[in-house]
Amino acid sequence: MSDDVPRPSTRRAFDIDHLVRRTARGVDVPFPPASDRRAWDGVDAVSRASILERAAALSGQPWPPLTVSARLELSRSGSRRAFEAPYFARRRRLMMSALALALGDEEYADAVLDGLGVLLEETSWCLPAHDSPPGGALRRLPDPDRPVLDLFAAETAATLTWVTWLHADRLADTPELLAQVRNAVLDRVFRPFVADGPNSWWFGAGMNWNPWIVSNVLTATALLAPSEDVTRATYAAALESLDGYLDRTPSDGGCAEGLMYWWLSAARLYEALDVLGWLSPEGSAAVLTHPLVQRMARYPLVVHLGGAWSASLADGIARVPGPDLEIDKDQHPPALLHRFATAAQVPEVAALAASFDRSYVPYQAMYRSLVTLFDPGWTRSARTAEPAATTHWLDQTQVFAASTDDARVRVVAKGGHNDEPHNHLDVGSVVVAVDGAPVLIDVGAGQYTAASFGPDRYSAWFTQSGFHTVPAPDGAEQGVGERFRAAVLEQSADHVRMELAGAYPPSVGITSWQREVRPGAVLELTESWIPATSDARVHLMLAHAPQDNGDGSFDLRDADGRGRARLEIGDHVEAAVEPIDLTDPILTAVWGDQIARLVLRPRETAVEGSLRVILRAL
Repeated sequence: MSDDVPRPSTRRAFDIDHLVRRTARGVDVPFPPASDRRAWDGVDAVSRASILERAAALSGQPWPPLTVSARLELSRSGSRRAFEAPYFARRRRLMMSALALALGDEEYADAVLDGLGVLLEETSWCLPAHDSPPGGALRRLPDPDRPVLDLFAAETAATLTWVTWLHADRLADTPELLAQVRNAVLDRVFRPFVADGPNSWWFGAGMNWNPWIVSNVLTATALLAPSEDVTRATYAAALESLDGYLDRTPSDGGCAEGLMYWWLSAARLYEALDVLGWLSPEGSAAVLTHPLVQRMARYPLVVHLGGAWSASLADGIARVPGPDLEIDKDQHPPALLHRFATAAQVPEVAALAASFDRSYVPYQAMYRSLVTLFDPGWTRSARTAEPAATTHWLDQTQVFAASTDDARVRVVAKGGHNDEPHNHLDVGSVVVAVDGAPVLIDVGAGQYTAASFGPDRYSAWFTQSGFHTVPAPDGAEQGVGERFRAAVLEQSADHVRMELAGAYPPSVGITSWQREVRPGAVLELTESWIPATSDARVHLMLAHAPQDNGDGSFDLRDADGRGRARLEIGDHVEAAVEPIDLTDPILTAVWGDQIARLVLRPRETAVEGSLRVILRAL
């Protein structure tokens, strides 16, 4: 599929004059305010209990302080946690208090007032790691007179807006507080978005920052209905930025940032289109049913492994751990996927969403909670069986997904290059699941630090090619940059063969290193390289240390701890098991305290090297 294909355009689909007029008259929000007691009293018992339990766990203690020293910790030690942990805890507490109050628990009335006040009193809503004015350097401390609009400044504006909309009747008694919210959102979000947005690196970009910011700005605009000139300028900038995103999205609909950021990229595009649809349903439908957006909606199906598990490419995680106060990774709401897929008319993805657990879990974004609680297509649909896995090939993103003949082994392989958004040095990597849980894994990403998005990014071990399931000729790391890439040599429904030599620096001296992934009766992974090297290695990252059967095979346990697969390497390959202890809280929440790396080396050196492994379900 060529990347030169017609693109949808929000500027063609939506008339700004119409958007401005509808906003001024008031939008038709598809969710109930707290004053709609019939709707809120009808929330199912399991979701009600989950919200009240989480709200109670976050209450009864002082609001976490945001100190100057915590902000400075980024420049002092590189740690983002000192500031970000209390920052996100404040927002979670406000949102859960607002939901608990909407359910009728009056105990949280003052918590909502206090939470609004706490966020309004913050010097800046921008995270320290993002506090760079357009064209400027990262600031150690914010300048209140020059606010920077980042992901979470925009999200904070949407949170405040949703809370004040949800409890508008109650907050009518404190008009001063409502005015403070409107003024703060105007100064910290609307004005920077219009004035600085077009000069910001993320404006019009084909990655998550663009739709993530724009969707939240649109939400605040639609619900707050600022002055006509602000509304008009905001909508004009928002549509321009969204069109840039659509223009830069691969034509295969793939997300090079991986699934975790799909939820903050393509799913945020959907949220933006949904909000615009409150004002112009026809315009929203025209964009959502475009083939490109439909392909974007299919991406979670492409990388789905089974149950809660997915191939965690780039800065992803293979499954999001349960809600935890110490882990700032938001849950993936199946209700949102179902709503997106339904609007985009992609029934197979809606079926995938319907197979997931329906119990409510806290989300950092109010919109996602409201979708989960009140989207009629979700709340009225029954849980279904997981749809049968099919073969997928994304030719622009270079992602191949297929299953063995018995459907028990699922493989996701990627090519790509080493300058993708949220990149890991993982060109040629494969992830393999057996009966829905991974055995050959992509470790994913741990907690972000000051080094995560700078020149020292690849100092983190989990970003390095040595800790992905890729070759390591002479132990070499893959190169950094777009020129270090895979070339697809063959692809069909039953296999993909890639040339990976281009992913390594020329100094390695490899003329060719081909990897073929072929699922059939079993999964075959074949390596062939020229010239032979004295230390040709292939690394396999495993969910658990394997059991050596002593006959050229290993028994593997999947990530859930069950013995489910056999890896056959033959007697001409030498294997070494290297346990890897995990300490990062995100990685331990996903994988436990230890994973393993299996290092394979051919016992003999020939003019041309080769290695073949077979993986079968037990």
